[in-house]
Amino acid sequence: MKTLYLLITLLFLNTIAQGQTFLWESFDANQMPPSGWSIIGLQAQWETSNTDNAGGSPPEAKFTYINQNTTTRLVSPMMDLTGLTSIKLSFKYFYDFYANPAPKIGVATRSHNGIWNTVWEKTPTGNVGPIQIDVQITNADVGQSEFQICFFLTGNMYNLDYVFIDNILLFNPLNRDGGLVSLSGTPKYFSDPAPVKGAIMNFGTTTITDAEIQFTVDNGPVNTTSFTGLSLTTQQSYAFTCDQLVDGALGPHTVIAWINTINGSPDDDHSNDTLSKTIEKVSYSLPRKPLFEEFTSSTCGPCASFNASFVPWCTTHEEEITLIKYQMNWPSPGDPYYTPEGGVRKTFYGVGFVPDLYVNGSATATDMTAVQQAFTQANLLAGLMKIKGSHSLNGTVMSINATILPFCNFTNARIYIVVMEKITHNNQGNNGETSFHHVMMKMVPNGDGTVTNLVDRVPFSIVTDVDLAGTHIEEFTDLIVGIFIQDGPTKEVFQSDYSIENGAFNTEARLSDISMDGTPLSGFDPETYSYDIVLQGGTSVVPQIEGAPMDPNALVIVVPSNTLPGTTSIDVFGENLSSHNIYNLNFSFPVGQEEVYKETIRIYPNPTKGLVYLFGAPHSRVSVFNSLGAQVNSIDDFTANTFDFSALAKGVYLIKIEKSDNSVIQKKIVVL
Repeated sequence: MKTLYLLITLLFLNTIAQGQTFLWESFDANQMPPSGWSIIGLQAQWETSNTDNAGGSPPEAKFTYINQNTTTRLVSPMMDLTGLTSIKLSFKYFYDFYANPAPKIGVATRSHNGIWNTVWEKTPTGNVGPIQIDVQITNADVGQSEFQICFFLTGNMYNLDYVFIDNILLFNPLNRDGGLVSLSGTPKYFSDPAPVKGAIMNFGTTTITDAEIQFTVDNGPVNTTSFTGLSLTTQQSYAFTCDQLVDGALGPHTVIAWINTINGSPDDDHSNDTLSKTIEKVSYSLPRKPLFEEFTSSTCGPCASFNASFVPWCTTHEEEITLIKYQMNWPSPGDPYYTPEGGVRKTFYGVGFVPDLYVNGSATATDMTAVQQAFTQANLLAGLMKIKGSHSLNGTVMSINATILPFCNFTNARIYIVVMEKITHNNQGNNGETSFHHVMMKMVPNGDGTVTNLVDRVPFSIVTDVDLAGTHIEEFTDLIVGIFIQDGPTKEVFQSDYSIENGAFNTEARLSDISMDGTPLSGFDPETYSYDIVLQGGTSVVPQIEGAPMDPNALVIVVPSNTLPGTTSIDVFGENLSSHNIYNLNFSFPVGQEEVYKETIRIYPNPTKGLVYLFGAPHSRVSVFNSLGAQVNSIDDFTANTFDFSALAKGVYLIKIEKSDNSVIQKKIVVL
């Protein structure tokens, strides 16, 4: 497999110099500017937005108005176009017009850091788009070894609302050329086996009717999926999901995916065929509670219009979201409850107008359709940590105890604690609003939060007192505390929740029972934390372990062994998330038999409601028998990672795995 990976790498490096796709930017990394790009002028006004206004798919680039008459440029990396006389540029955009004269939008090129030469521009007199623009570039910059493009806006930036740009493609079309343009659908974090998802695009002139996509994980076996019945013309794309799933030990894994064939043969340009992505197996996951952050002001008319719908929506969903509002100091004279900490958050996101809304750190349009869509998308995300917080008030001093339990490792995570007043009235301005909800009053310790590294299954606690005297609080009996954890560079919010006033949490972190394949563990004692278990000869399936906590509010995390011999661990955390015990089940074989069982099969969950993950049995014959011994399903050459029992009636079944080495494994499966 190392030879295969080396071949792929060398092929990629050898063809990139002569490759025909020179630039593809879909802003999937959610980073502004994207890697290799730069911004000249008004950098704070550029961001990525979790919208599809340009006609692509979220995220996209977004520019926001500001009261300045100037020029801003989003500048590409340098590219080597030596030998070319013509190059094609394609992009999607939407221009949200405000007033005349509106700023021009355009594209310019340069070479060797020289002057910019405009190749396309438009002066809008109304909204434009969403629209795709195709430009053939033939000027003197083409053919140079240090070629760049830029997207520019020039003029009075107050006379536009927003500009959205997406799917920037610079290429020289070949005959048969498919490109792997994204692996964004492949989850960055996963607990259960995860799919490899992405998108391919036709960069050539020949219609793509079929494609074969392959991938490896950590330079392991090659997985292949064929996609037929396609009809992709030039610049059309196709979202794919490979048949096989990704699993592995806890921690990071590297997925390398590539297009193996297009229309049955290798294509004409291999430089755009391969992408890689680092994903991480987490020890546990639970629902991620979406964080809604609104920048608003009592002197902003559009804020009042938006809040008239947004506030009732938040009230309806108050148990499902965490809500924080930052009152801003504009439009003049600004909200009386503005604080410098709110200004820090404004700068963090690059906010240039109100109302402005961020959901889990991603910019979201301030209309209720976008709000609901963002909420729906956020609910699909896995929660990567659990939060437990309590607070109490003594006069004006609030005591806060917040504990975060991460399910994987995080570097330089930002922990924010926000004291809010549920409803205020005395900051009325001139926009007609008379009450304001979840107004930020104090950030602890400040607007930058607490920056720290978090370690998988190691609780991190913040215990602090904060004096709220001198804040804008109207009623000290009307406070609420929000806690959230965010990544600085990507701004992704990993988890959020509210603290519980005067909360008291159980510390019990023991098990009342352990079961192995549904049978209580013999000799179990809650005070005994390590068990040596000798497996029967012929065992090649890791036993399924479950732990029953003494306290139903405790958290139990089972980390199965990936091999036999091996150890399955059970972490038990008390309701307070700080109390912690670990139970270890050490599996071994009779002396002298350890080397017999090199390949371990993992089958889970059991019992199941339908889908069973089956790892370690490639190219085996898999058969399923009912309780009467009749065969009800079979696959002669099993190459996937799942077996679907959902079409079968509830009951007990026998799954029989006949491996290529003629060994046979049988296991009972209970279908619920």
